[in-house]
Amino acid sequence: MNTSERTTAAIVSLLYFVRMLGLFSILPVFTLAASKLYGSGPILIGLTLGIYGLFQAVLQVPYGYLSDRFGRKPMLIVGLFIFILGSVIAALADRIEWVLVGRALQGSGAIAGVLLAVLADGVRFEYRARAMAMVGGSIGLAFGGSLVLGPLLYAYGGLQALFYLAALTGTLALLLVCFVLSGPSSGPVDAPEMGRTGDAGVGYRPQLLMLNLSIFMNHYLLMSSFLVIPIMLDQFGIAIDDHSMYYLWILLGSFVLMLPWVIRWRGSVDLLVKILPAIAVMVMGFLVLAWSPTLTLFVMALLVFFVGFNYLEATLPALVSKVAPSARRGMAMGVYSSSQFLGIFAGGSVGGLLIALTDIATLLVVNAGLLVLWAIALMTLQPRSKPPR
Repeated sequence: MNTSERTTAAIVSLLYFVRMLGLFSILPVFTLAASKLYGSGPILIGLTLGIYGLFQAVLQVPYGYLSDRFGRKPMLIVGLFIFILGSVIAALADRIEWVLVGRALQGSGAIAGVLLAVLADGVRFEYRARAMAMVGGSIGLAFGGSLVLGPLLYAYGGLQALFYLAALTGTLALLLVCFVLSGPSSGPVDAPEMGRTGDAGVGYRPQLLMLNLSIFMNHYLLMSSFLVIPIMLDQFGIAIDDHSMYYLWILLGSFVLMLPWVIRWRGSVDLLVKILPAIAVMVMGFLVLAWSPTLTLFVMALLVFFVGFNYLEATLPALVSKVAPSARRGMAMGVYSSSQFLGIFAGGSVGGLLIALTDIATLLVVNAGLLVLWAIALMTLQPRSKPPR
């Protein structure tokens, strides 16, 4: 990559990082905090967590279309302003219904697809995989950092401080867009190739469908799990301001354990070889989580889950970029991103309903069963899938 391409990739990665850090910091504490602060039940808590994903999924395509017509930077500015507004509303809320409104507005700043378009505009095709790896790394760092930072900041300033953090990081992202991100572009570099491949069915090719299903399930499991993980740590007698240290060591351990796995299968083009081992690992993690009599066993089971989750989180975007036809890669990434955000919404809302109707152990067992169904669905799709030429 030349200097301009490296700068574009670095800025887009930084934009992802600062925005995701503020957004996901509530994840490890919100279940306990909302129950204590607002007296809310699991259904409303789950919906409040998941509503962000619903608005993100619905608005990705409209934002992308408008960015093609009016330019990338104007839509980034609009999306970040709405995100900041939602963060402030949530921070000032004295009822969970207003937090729900704030989370919905945060999700309405759906700029993920526009950021990927900025990357496509500014980086030549042969270097985009490298640029995507930078973006994926920044998201991983932001997610890990949010799990550690969230409990610490909550102990200092409560839930309000976490939403103000989101507003602050959104403001930093807005300043980067306004004063650092270089000239607006209205169309992708590969636009002349669009006619070589039909528009229809990008999200429904068997291999892309497997990947879209996989990212949906990965984030469904994440959101539904974080409805109960903070509660379980609290039941083991761990104070909420000490949760961050547990998350820190669990995440570090999961990254170390998944690295040989990534290296071992990085050259494989067989999606089942890439995905099924992670599903098997997460099944074991959920089954042990459901019946963890000791804190040590609980932490080890959580470590197992995060090995599978983080491996898929790092692997799936690269697989999409390999499988999708070059002329329709942007649309494929849009469908993939929408699937991811729908998983966030489903995990929060369905997970909250399950807890309200049953209990924590049942939710974890149901998640293990969904993993088995996920694996069966992938094996059903695989015989019709062929590696792209």
